[in-house]
Amino acid sequence: MAIMLRAKCPKCGELVETQANCYCGRCGTPISFAGMGMVQIYRMGSPVGIAVGYGIYLDGQPFGHIANKKSIRIPVPFGTHTLHITCGMTRRCQDLTFTLTPQAPVAYVKAHIKMGVWSNTLIVEPAMPSEMPME
Repeated sequence: MAIMLRAKCPKCGELVETQANCYCGRCGTPISFAGMGMVQIYRMGSPVGIAVGYGIYLDGQPFGHIANKKSIRIPVPFGTHTLHITCGMTRRCQDLTFTLTPQAPVAYVKAHIKMGVWSNTLIVEPAMPSEMPME
């Protein structure tokens, strides 16, 4: 099973899920990933919040949700980006800032929830490629 790519259409903003270059389902604009880096996010398995998708926000923009024990790849331009994750009503998150360059084009990230006495916190942290699920 291949991990899906999730990108936003540059023209209309529609979220597109694909395994390769494609066209936007709403406006027909070609979606190309040439010259871009990629962030792979792995939601680590946990019985806490299992039925709720984690909301993904990249540079303040929503990129949909990710289910328990799933992984998603998001093509992004080279540069510095900030990743924020939410879970239901839990908005507390230790955001992660990462930089992609042609020499380091991929950022691997794992996300999990840390139980708290009064509130839970979502932890977003760098990961090694070996910590990512097999495709």
